[in-house]
Amino acid sequence: MAVEAIVALAIICVAINTTAVCLSGSKTLVEKSSRRCDQALAYHVLKKCQVDRVKVHGHYYQLRGDKKVYDEEENKTYALK
Repeated sequence: MAVEAIVALAIICVAINTTAVCLSGSKTLVEKSSRRCDQALAYHVLKKCQVDRVKVHGHYYQLRGDKKVYDEEENKTYALK
């Protein structure tokens, strides 16, 4: 009886750890995807509206060359696909 309880507890611990790892990985993926969408939206607005910079979700973007936007908050230039 005690061995079965220990095995069940081990299985539950593995399941909880696996779930935690999967959920934390998906959060990172969602944030990265959201950032790419924001950059694509900024590029589209900058090209269509002929403005110098645009604010999307708290980040100011500027157009930098062909298919590139500069994020003023992170001081980085991102190339769009």
